Amino acid sequence: MPLAKSAHTSKRVAPTSAPLAPLDVLQRYTIPEAADYLRCSRAWVYILLERGELRTIRDGRRVYVPGSEIARRSQAPGSTTKETLANF
Repeated sequence: MPLAKSAHTSKRVAPTSAPLAPLDVLQRYTIPEAADYLRCSRAWVYILLERGELRTIRDGRRVYVPGSEIARRSQAPGSTTKETLANF
């Protein structure tokens, strides 16, 4: 007998209007968390990583973005998504 499919999907939903916790520069964040703080998509964070514009920390197979990198990137000139996309 086949298993019934779950109603829950694994798709990422848009962040809610609830405010994010204050950014801690000494903390490390997952890629989706970094995307939320940078107000961009997860795919865009991976593009920034490929370009070398965002550094990461690897812990085994897990990849984290340091809070200091998120703070640096969010304060950089041209850091808004629309301006950065225009240069892509």
